[in-house]
Amino acid sequence: MNIQQSGFKRTSIRWAQDCDFIAHIPGEKNKHPELICAEALDQLRAQLPKDCQYNELALGEDGLISYHLYADFLQYSPIQFFPLSEGKFLGELLCSSAAYNRYNVYFIYNERSIPAKTKILKFHAFDFEEKNGFIHKKSFESETIVRFFKPETKEFVSFIKMRGMGDCGTYFRYGLSETEKPILKEIRVKLECDGMYSYPADEIPLKWTEISVDPSFWNRLFE
Repeated sequence: MNIQQSGFKRTSIRWAQDCDFIAHIPGEKNKHPELICAEALDQLRAQLPKDCQYNELALGEDGLISYHLYADFLQYSPIQFFPLSEGKFLGELLCSSAAYNRYNVYFIYNERSIPAKTKILKFHAFDFEEKNGFIHKKSFESETIVRFFKPETKEFVSFIKMRGMGDCGTYFRYGLSETEKPILKEIRVKLECDGMYSYPADEIPLKWTEISVDPSFWNRLFE
């Protein structure tokens, strides 16, 4: 595959205005960042996590998600782009939305070269279980655990409620490393659904039990 520098220096992308298939003169595709972006997102469809719950009305004839059909179904854009630097963005795609939990897929989109590159982010987290008065944790990796991204701090938040009132569940907060890998910064958990210490999804559950993040674990992970 031939790779060339694009020369694109965009710092803002709105889907679908700035990232869609458009009419163009044959042979001049590489002059249009909208087309390069659209092709990258088209290739991304086959890489999306299988556990995303896309409505059948959002699927194209090939059985994969159609972004436009998905937008029609939702009545809003399912894709957002957040600038990281010139020609490089964090992409957000709605994966599933239930009664009290919402999950997005996040990916790095780099259009500095042609073809543009995409990379889905993986987040390391834990399942928790209480036994004999102690909380035990088991690690796992997920592409669909994050609820939202905070562009002002460049942090990802996963708040998984065990029930709607938000008085129990798990909370993970992640940063993004210089090599564009999620780094776990904070863990909080409350397994007892007793009606106490309820929190909305956009607040840190400060009264929940904070679980220590072992830096050596993450250092080993990213070596």
